[in-house]
Amino acid sequence: MLEIILIILAIIIFVFLCTAGWAIGTYNWFVNLKQSVKTQFSNIKTEYQRRADLFANLATSVKSHKKFEKATLTAVIEARSKGITGTVPQQLKKMKGMDAMFSKLLAVFERYPELKSIEQFNKFIDEVRITEDRVNIARTDFNDIVREYNIGIKVFPKSIIANIFKFAEEKFYMNNPSSEEEESYKVDLD
Repeated sequence: MLEIILIILAIIIFVFLCTAGWAIGTYNWFVNLKQSVKTQFSNIKTEYQRRADLFANLATSVKSHKKFEKATLTAVIEARSKGITGTVPQQLKKMKGMDAMFSKLLAVFERYPELKSIEQFNKFIDEVRITEDRVNIARTDFNDIVREYNIGIKVFPKSIIANIFKFAEEKFYMNNPSSEEEESYKVDLD
């Protein structure tokens, strides 16, 4: 009889330890992924800052074109001064607005064919292409990590740990600025 009680007790302890080990491992997995989401979002911010700095340098390099200089520098300086601060939703809104502004700015650069003869301008345009690729890669990496994290929150049995410790779903980076966001970054160089 004592042997049966000890075996049952050993089984209960074993099941408890396995369950506790799984719960701890799952909790740590969520913490790790949550930190990866934050890290990748910081990487996006870094790429956006690189992009803003690049555009400021680009505008400065074409200073000699009087018609172009003032409005371009004003638009770029304004975008850079807004920075990427605040809550995550505020930061995402600012990034989306910068996307719209920089797209318009590149379109305006294309309207000035005499700029293409400036060697420094061509170097910057190459850097812009590289930077845009880096921004896109950072966004994709962020969304991949958010996807993995959000799936973990929703699948059973990990959802149990997610609910107990209140791990909330993260939002994907969506690149579709509203007309209000686009309006706040209007570029008028004429």
